[in-house]
Amino acid sequence: MENTIESLSWIDTIASTVWIVLSIIMFWILYKVYETLGSTHPTFYFGIFLLVLVWLYPVYTFFFNQLEVGFVGNVFTLMVTVMYMKRLRPISRSKSLWMIPQIVWLILATFYVGCMLVLKNQNA
Repeated sequence: MENTIESLSWIDTIASTVWIVLSIIMFWILYKVYETLGSTHPTFYFGIFLLVLVWLYPVYTFFFNQLEVGFVGNVFTLMVTVMYMKRLRPISRSKSLWMIPQIVWLILATFYVGCMLVLKNQNA
């Protein structure tokens, strides 16, 4: 398990950069949804909710500083991202595909935090 965590430690190094890039993608998608459907459409509101959720992640994980909170946050954000991708699909398939990088990142980050959580519980 320690080898897996060590091989994934690069995630911590690039997390801020990835977070910024994914936020830019989400802002772009929100702008396109706004352009297409307006600001009163439920998909626009759902996108804002997802963006706020993503932006709050560093705040609540730092505040609680627990792997369990980070894991649950990752899983919840992954579920919401998949739901948003499904909502985007009828509007524009190409816009929905732009959520794939976020989904991949969340799966990878969730696996990483999950490994650290397992190691923590094995050592306890």
